[in-house]
Amino acid sequence: MNAGADPGTRTGNLNSPGHLPGNGNGELCARVLRLCDATEPMLPPGPAVDAVAAVRQRLGERTLRIAVGGRMNAGKSTLVNALLGRRLAATAATECTMLVAWFRRGVQNRVEVRRADGRVYHVPSAPGGGIPRDPARLGSPREEIEEIVVEVTDSLGADDYTLVDTPGMDTLSGLDEVAMRALAQADALLYVMPHPGAGDAEALQALRMKADARMTALNVVGVLSRVDELGSGVGDPWPGARRVAATYTRRLTGMVTEVVPVAGLLAQTAMGDEFTERDTALVRRLAASDSVALDRALYSPDDFLRWADGPLSADQRQRVFTLLGRYGIATAVAAVSSGVPGTRALLGELRRASGIDPLLDHMGRRFVYAADRLRAAAALGVLETGAAAGQAPPAAWPGLDALRAGIDAVRRHPLMRQQELATALADLAGERLALSEPDVASLVALATGATAPACLGLAPGSTPAALSAAAAEQAAHWRRLEFTAPSRPAQRHARTARELCEAFVFDARH
Repeated sequence: MNAGADPGTRTGNLNSPGHLPGNGNGELCARVLRLCDATEPMLPPGPAVDAVAAVRQRLGERTLRIAVGGRMNAGKSTLVNALLGRRLAATAATECTMLVAWFRRGVQNRVEVRRADGRVYHVPSAPGGGIPRDPARLGSPREEIEEIVVEVTDSLGADDYTLVDTPGMDTLSGLDEVAMRALAQADALLYVMPHPGAGDAEALQALRMKADARMTALNVVGVLSRVDELGSGVGDPWPGARRVAATYTRRLTGMVTEVVPVAGLLAQTAMGDEFTERDTALVRRLAASDSVALDRALYSPDDFLRWADGPLSADQRQRVFTLLGRYGIATAVAAVSSGVPGTRALLGELRRASGIDPLLDHMGRRFVYAADRLRAAAALGVLETGAAAGQAPPAAWPGLDALRAGIDAVRRHPLMRQQELATALADLAGERLALSEPDVASLVALATGATAPACLGLAPGSTPAALSAAAAEQAAHWRRLEFTAPSRPAQRHARTARELCEAFVFDARH
């Protein structure tokens, strides 16, 4: 893991939003912690002081929390394994996939079981680490388990964030309370969908209502998880996958920042450690077979698994198919046939073909780079809930007033202006905000851009003069809308957009 830096050692600005690799604590999180220090002695026992303690613990963690959610059988656990670089999450429709599972480094390979009655105990992990394949090894019936924490001793692929795998949103009793609580504790969300449709828009809206209203395009990325299964399932899936992803990026405006296509199974294999030299040898045997017969066998999963007169045994065909799928097999055979020299190089080709790197890049730009802001926003939400809970005795009023004033002061910080636009994105998603198409595009860019140029629709590396001019032009536009927009929500969001643009102007000139 990357070492955490002292949260007070770096000052962020609108061109570099205060991200510190390794723990995500920058200027905003430091301000939240100082607020906790200042107000905790003034608060009596109760929800507010509990919230302060929870925030201290949360910001003491080294990394951003990213949840992976979606509907049942969407490919969430497969994507988690790809991001971790290890097959640690349970896949396929087993009881273990119906549990909330957190993944972190620990002192040994084991699984911490947290029961609904508050009891916590450890059980051995699966061989090599990860969730046991047999749910009975967890020591309690699934319905009695609150969540599990998977600990491994070596470095995980996801060093910049902690991942939480959640059950399908249409499993158990609909939006399961435990899963929703886990999603509400996350700073950001990867929403996984194999074949996007109206159900995903409804699920995202329900998630926002039930889990956390912070989940908007500001911190949600959509993942089109099974691009190799689009269309007929044969040939190059990427042109169609990119079209589908672009279509649903538009349709889910306000709910996700973008929909990124990934071949999940291929990514899991390419990023993991299961594919060996023996598997490369099996691919070479396929590449040396009759190409017409291989094409026929790859027409469907059943055709390949029943290809008795091919070069592989039934067990070998099953293994290759389990690791690669039809698209992966065709990709691996083509790579070997073109002269890819060995297993490492072949895995590199499979990784490229999986589409995982664009997703990792997107997560870096949208989540990891913005970790300070995302973590601070989540912490402020916890503090606000604690400050608003129940009836407080008069002795608690000064402390609560100071806590609320401090929350408001952090929210007014220029680096939090983007976070304020989360409500605008939510209103767009809920069709409560009517703007022209160009204004919608500008608002989404302002709310989700990872850098000042991206927020303003400029090329990376734009000069301060160009930034200042573009920001001033947009500020003037939003100022006009602030007074002429037909609804109060539109006027309010225009004011926030105008203030953000003015902050860009100030930052560019100083």
